[in-house]
Amino acid sequence: MATALNRSRKKKQTAMEKRRRRSGAYGYITAAIIILMITVVVMIQIKDVKSRLRVYEEQDQALDEQIAAELERAEELNELEKYVQTKAYAEEQAHEKLGLVNEGEIVFRLEDN
Repeated sequence: MATALNRSRKKKQTAMEKRRRRSGAYGYITAAIIILMITVVVMIQIKDVKSRLRVYEEQDQALDEQIAAELERAEELNELEKYVQTKAYAEEQAHEKLGLVNEGEIVFRLEDN
């Protein structure tokens, strides 16, 4: 009877060992699937971040171009401000808008027939 009990115990032990091996293999497979899923999610997120980065870089470049254009315009306005304060500008405006002439200038007018 002792041998039958030992055989029964050995069968139970081997069956338990098989279950442990199977459950260990299932655990590894489950872990591998989870890791694969996480990897896929991370890759999708990386792709999304890269596309947003591309958009931001394009916006940055457009803004840099706008800044350069505005700086150029500001320089032109500074030059215009300096010119407006000169005597030449005052004479030009007086000649064009008021019809004034400098001393010694002769004005020719065409008559309409």
